Amino acid sequence: MHSVILKNDAVGDLVHSLPAIDNVISAKSNKKITIFLSERSKKFNFLIEAQNVEIKVINYNLTIFHKINLFFYLIKNSVDNVYILSPKNFYFYLPLFFRKIKFYALCVNDINNYKRPNSFLRKFLFKYVINERQKSFKRDSTKSLQNKLTSNGTVNAVNKNYDIFLKKTGYLSKYLPDYYLYFHFKKKRFEALNWKLKEFSLLLNEFNKYYQNVVFTKDNIIDENNSIFKDIFNSYDFKTDTFINKNKNIIFLDGIEGRDLFNVIGHSNKVVAFHGMMTNLASLIKKPVLDLFHIDVLAENMDWESYRKTRNFFYEFKPAYKTYDFVIPKKDFKKTLKKMKFSLKVNN
Repeated sequence: MHSVILKNDAVGDLVHSLPAIDNVISAKSNKKITIFLSERSKKFNFLIEAQNVEIKVINYNLTIFHKINLFFYLIKNSVDNVYILSPKNFYFYLPLFFRKIKFYALCVNDINNYKRPNSFLRKFLFKYVINERQKSFKRDSTKSLQNKLTSNGTVNAVNKNYDIFLKKTGYLSKYLPDYYLYFHFKKKRFEALNWKLKEFSLLLNEFNKYYQNVVFTKDNIIDENNSIFKDIFNSYDFKTDTFINKNKNIIFLDGIEGRDLFNVIGHSNKVVAFHGMMTNLASLIKKPVLDLFHIDVLAENMDWESYRKTRNFFYEFKPAYKTYDFVIPKKDFKKTLKKMKFSLKVNN
């Protein structure tokens, strides 16, 4: 008999589930555990390595092929527990067919009486917790809820030291400066704010006022910015193992993934990024973070409903420790930069 954990989400979401996953691994150390990760987070499977754990990859967006494969996996294998940590609709129908398996699940309640799964399907779950997104007051984070789900009604004192994964590869040892601020450039967010390369340059210059060196990355999608950044800054291309020295104190890391990315974040002295994967990875090792908390519903002049959604989203995902700061970026770049300066001064 063994347990299955369904966690085919993005990397940031995986980070929020790590304490819950550790709970299951610790409680079932003598049993096999199969964890289904998405193609987006598979390169971070080193964060959950254990002798009794097997990692399988299933798409973030489930196709009919993946659904059928998962269904037959549960038929063919002696599974006694399934943990639904990615609340995808399909997963909640599985308990109807597998009555002998105990299903643990993270459920969702939202506005307009929306429930995932509905009340009927919840009757077939052995145990569940609810992410009350419709509530306007401060509530438990998804990390806390999943921790409760997997720890017999109490919050376990699982406090894994993720610093153990910080081991620089040879090229990182060679090219990373000793003291630096790390920034992740996200094109989609810059475009939403109407920030251009001019604003990006001003941002890097501001970072250099407080940190002698700046290391930055971008999403691993080839676009015009790859060549632009390589023309202006020092750069290292992970795919071609090529370093270009422009005699700058700013270095662009192109094509970085997985362990190397975690190490660049982990060895930095400050992380500045739009809310998501980078800020969540930094929170694992309690790095000083300045979170540029910008999401799609966040407008310059929000109505009450948009404000409520934004605040709830913030409660749901924001890590809680003293050096985790945030600002809400606006299209007015100068005002945003002014707000950022306090955090840049404090932790340098």
